[in-house]
Amino acid sequence: FRTDIFGRGGFLDAPTNEAIIGATFIKNTLVVTFEQTTWQLRYVGEYGMPFVWERISADFGSESTFSSVLFDNHMLAVGDKAIIAANGAGVDRIDLDVPDLAYVFKNENDGVKRVFGIRDYQKELVYWNYPDANTQAAPGVATIFPNKVLLYNYRNGTWAVFRDNV
Repeated sequence: FRTDIFGRGGFLDAPTNEAIIGATFIKNTLVVTFEQTTWQLRYVGEYGMPFVWERISADFGSESTFSSVLFDNHMLAVGDKAIIAANGAGVDRIDLDVPDLAYVFKNENDGVKRVFGIRDYQKELVYWNYPDANTQAAPGVATIFPNKVLLYNYRNGTWAVFRDNV
């Protein structure tokens, strides 16, 4: 990238002070989740500035880098206030049946770095493993590593939580 030659490189800062948590292409749109908000980086074709930042949601972002799960028309992610579905048009909560689930993901001891999501295409499920904020590894010992699995059946919209022991 060359910043000294016009049209041969450059950069465009996002108009927010939040850290980028994740980025996912949904069709031709790059959806970028920050700590508290969600934006899209949209191609507009201008010669001097070919891309623009557009805020999709001012309320919902993603807390965990590896919690994003890609679908054809949207992505799912775990945020600090909700589990969300985001695309270039908007961000919706998918956890309205279980609104307190987003608050059991542990933030201390880099807990948000230990949340991972994956999609099971055959069974039509999404799994997120996470360290639970409400449990201890032993009396007086904080849980550091993931000890629970959140399951979301996206076909019928049901949820389950499993204890995970290794």
